Order: sequence, then structure tokens, then C-alpha cells
Amino acid sequence: MPELIANFYELWGTNYLGPFSDIMFANDFYTIIFIYTFPTALLLSILYYYIVDRPVTSKLWVWLLTVLLGGIIGFVIAYVTVENSFYSIQLIPSDYSTEVLIFSVTNLVYTSLLIFIFSILIKWKSPNSSHVPF
Repeated sequence: MPELIANFYELWGTNYLGPFSDIMFANDFYTIIFIYTFPTALLLSILYYYIVDRPVTSKLWVWLLTVLLGGIIGFVIAYVTVENSFYSIQLIPSDYSTEVLIFSVTNLVYTSLLIFIFSILIKWKSPNSSHVPF
């Protein structure tokens, strides 16, 4: 499973970031970040479709704000987790600042995609927002 998650984040070699990716894989940081990201995306989807579900919020722009918020949270999860994890193994995260930003943006995109996928899967039982995003 860690290999699959690492391949997912590295886009099967396309987003491989050299020593940074090697450190992330060797210390299983990809899996830790995924464990935080997956439930966050699921929770935001459930919140939108079942908790905040009102006629006023069943608009595409509100859903897009939810996706954007999820992406920002995903970015922060990746950035903070990498920073803290690197300190825990006595590495200086600023030595990999570009790689950390690229990885964090990658997690932003994946979090947004997960919210989109969860939206498709769980929107059908929403009383007001079942037509959002389409």
C-alpha cells in the first residue's frame, strides 16, 4: 500500500522530486499525509451535502468554495506534516523548500479531486444539493 500511495503522489515518476521523494518514501511520509488528506476530503464532502445542505447553499459557487477550502486544507496538511516530519528525522525542511511547495500543491490538487469524487458518490441522497456540481 505505501508503494501505491507513493506512486500516486509521484505520478508514477512524473512528479519524482529526487532526494526529497526518496526521504518521503523511506520514512513513509506519503502514507501519513494520505491518512490525513483522505478523511478531510470525505468530511468536507459530507459537510457540504448533509450538514450545510440548504436551498441557499445548493449552488455551484458554494460547492466550488468547498472544493477550494478543501484544497487549501490539503496544502496546509502536506506542508505542515512535511515540515514537522523532516524536523523529527533531523533534516532541515528549508533545504527542500521548493520540493515541499511542489508536493503541497500536488496534495492540494489531490484533495480537490477527492472531494470531487466523493461528491459524485454521496450527492444522490442530499435533499437540496443532489444536483451540484452537475
